Amino acid sequence: MSLKKLLGLEAFPLRDSEIMKRIIEAKRNNIEMIEFSSETKKVRVNITKLSSDGLMRDHQDYYSAK
Repeated sequence: MSLKKLLGLEAFPLRDSEIMKRIIEAKRNNIEMIEFSSETKKVRVNITKLSSDGLMRDHQDYYSAK
């Protein structure tokens, strides 16, 4: 299952790496919620204090923001 599907972002023209980049930036800046919006849809993602390193075991390089 893709990250877009897990977060309900299938209708948005984003890649998984772009989503992860925004999540990483939010965590760095201690932002608790990210909002993705388009003309017809708005999705809010709550950011927790969990470390994402262990959640994507063996896939950190794929999702890392460069």
